[in-house]
Amino acid sequence: MEKTDFHDALQRGAKGKAILFCGAGASLDALNFGLKELPSVNPLLEKFNHFLNTKYTRLPIAASRVADFSLQEYYKIITDSFTVKSVSDDMKKIMAFPWSRVYTTNYDNSIELSCGEIEKNHQTMTAKDSPSNLIKDRLPIIHLHGFVNHFRVDTIRDECILDYSSNVANSVYSGLWATELKNDISTSDVIVFLGYSLYDPEIAKIILQGGFSKKKIFFINSRIENEELEYMQSQFGSPINIEKDGFARVIESIPKNIEPSEKNYVCFLSARNFVADHNIVTYQDVNDLFIFGKVIDGLIQADIVNETSNYIIKVKAVDRVKKEISSGKTLVSLYSPLGHGKTILTKILAAELGKERDVFLTIRNQQEFMEEILYIIKNFHNPIIIIDDYYKYARYQMALSSLSSKDVTFIFTSRLNVFETRKEELNSLFLNHDVVDFRVGLLEVEDAGQLVPLINQAGMWGDLSNISDEEKSKKLLSMDKNGFQRNFADILIGLMDSSDMIGRIRKELHILKSISVDAYNIVLLSIYLEFTNNHVNEFVIDQGLGVRLSDISKNDKVINIFRIFFSSNGMSGGYFSGSLFAKYAIEKICDSDDLLGVIEFAANRFAGIRDISQEAKLLLTDLLRFNYLKVISGNIRSRLERIKNLYSHLSANPNLNRDDLFWNAFGMCERQMGNFKDAISHFRTGISYAKNRGGTYVPYHAQNQLIICLLERGVEIDIDQDTAYRDTIEVVDLLMVQADDEREYGRGQAFKWHQELKCFLEKYYKSFSEAEKARITVKYIRYVKFIKENVMGWRGRKEASFMVATLETFLRSNPLGN
Repeated sequence: MEKTDFHDALQRGAKGKAILFCGAGASLDALNFGLKELPSVNPLLEKFNHFLNTKYTRLPIAASRVADFSLQEYYKIITDSFTVKSVSDDMKKIMAFPWSRVYTTNYDNSIELSCGEIEKNHQTMTAKDSPSNLIKDRLPIIHLHGFVNHFRVDTIRDECILDYSSNVANSVYSGLWATELKNDISTSDVIVFLGYSLYDPEIAKIILQGGFSKKKIFFINSRIENEELEYMQSQFGSPINIEKDGFARVIESIPKNIEPSEKNYVCFLSARNFVADHNIVTYQDVNDLFIFGKVIDGLIQADIVNETSNYIIKVKAVDRVKKEISSGKTLVSLYSPLGHGKTILTKILAAELGKERDVFLTIRNQQEFMEEILYIIKNFHNPIIIIDDYYKYARYQMALSSLSSKDVTFIFTSRLNVFETRKEELNSLFLNHDVVDFRVGLLEVEDAGQLVPLINQAGMWGDLSNISDEEKSKKLLSMDKNGFQRNFADILIGLMDSSDMIGRIRKELHILKSISVDAYNIVLLSIYLEFTNNHVNEFVIDQGLGVRLSDISKNDKVINIFRIFFSSNGMSGGYFSGSLFAKYAIEKICDSDDLLGVIEFAANRFAGIRDISQEAKLLLTDLLRFNYLKVISGNIRSRLERIKNLYSHLSANPNLNRDDLFWNAFGMCERQMGNFKDAISHFRTGISYAKNRGGTYVPYHAQNQLIICLLERGVEIDIDQDTAYRDTIEVVDLLMVQADDEREYGRGQAFKWHQELKCFLEKYYKSFSEAEKARITVKYIRYVKFIKENVMGWRGRKEASFMVATLETFLRSNPLGN
């Protein structure tokens, strides 16, 4: 290992996260109150043997004998030996580095004394302290085997990991600090072991089990080479024979006052900031995850760093993605239907990939998005950017596609229906990247085996509770009518779909409404926005409902029920995060009138914001998107009327009645109700207002809706000949625009309406005059010709080929002049 590699690693750590682990060798040149160097194993053994007048060869046994004979003498020898009076300049230089944390197996206070002499704020902790007591802006120094200044005569045998009994009872490497150490090694830029031999197997196990990157782990050794030691260390990292003084010189060569790379991001979360949760996973945690989709990010991280499955399972898809990225793929597109675990998968991937790479997870869609992307690329070497629900960020697509694969690797996720209509965009636009896409959410055999114990823990098997775990695993994989279709969504729906569950949740909501209407409205809005894949936070609640979340949380009666639906913890800033449960709740649990009332109220408030942010604009659009509201309607006429009234009331809002997307949504509602005249009027209004967007924007969606609405009106009700003729011409002109838009790939429904067009033409064509027939025929011949000559691969594109076949059959049956 070249020193320059070590220097570069330290420089990265100075910008980000650096961990120092001190073994006995780190304190060898410190002086105690006897003005002697601190004793290592053999000198300390000599002290114990001298007191006992024996010749024990093992330190733990000798220590135990002294403690058995006299606790006071045991205490005196240890505190006299390890209370430091002075430290070397080298140690001061090393501690001047911006370490994130220091771990040590030493008892002495040399690290603390070094920090004190350079006036560096620090905090000393031992294994008996809780990580939750860490104080911000102080360097944590964690003494895993005990600390000399904390020892007491009566408790020293428990606190000082030295004698035989304390070594046997030592649980520090399987407790809270073991998880902290694993997490710190996992999320750090550099880890330096100073004076640590690795003959202690516990630390070796932690590193080895974690599978951490060897590239960021370094061992500072004596200049006298030790073949056996270096062989052991090379299994985990890079041994460097420069001793402490050489290490201090490397530290001195690092530029001072380096600007930290970890700025306060608005739109991104760095995997370096992931924190493991030390709480024991409870029945409620697993139950909430399965039923409500409530994710506790710290429990995910704890499972990842400890390689356990107490809260989540690491599905085989994780290894597939890691393999693709290792093979050189720089854009991995993951897709699945709603509720198949994409979001949790991205969090697992961020934690896993973050062990070796700089990984950033997108958490917000605000105007700082591209600015922060460029900052990340500038400050980190080939970072991985994970964008969950990628097409919500489509306005940045051109800017993202211009970035080089040498500079950034992307992982995108999308819902199946969006992916299928837009999948060609990635390959056609991201020419700088090697793109691979695959579907996620389907269980492998290994996944099912891991998942069964978690479902057992949640107690959600119902009538299947008494069958064996092996049979349960087969049920999860089964594709027959009694199985769960091998995917997470069907598993969850199968487990949730019971009258008991529906009744329980409805009852909780009813009680919550009686206690606090504000809390009830927050839950309803959260359910709807999570269904639309918009995460909810204090700002959204305040702007949409005019309610302070902190005020709601102060009410003890409210919080007992409120916590079932809404949680304020999580590393990604989201709260209620269960899109599958949200859809289930909207369809089967929520009061539709109450839900629509909350949506209308929130939409009015958002629309009234003078300087509305980009994120709030997107949220407002989803509040009013008819495709989402249609789930609430369930195609029930009274609910559709309620949604129509919602749009009608909002049409008076001056911030909405000039928005093309609002009129499109209003038009879709009227079309669903069969009010074709109003629907057509709204679509045309939307197309007109789309001109305000300027540039080359084409109101594709509104034009498509206008096409099908014109055709449906003509087929379902009788219209006069003049109207039918005008509609026929308008439809073919719009179809030509749509076909031109989909020359390269299909992202929508440009050719889908061939059957409706056939029915329309067969109903009205014969009633047109010869001149009208001639004009119509010429236009449709040109349309067919355009598809054949300009639409790439039209024969292989199902709807396009059907459109050509349908129109050619019609034109042959109705030749010009008949």
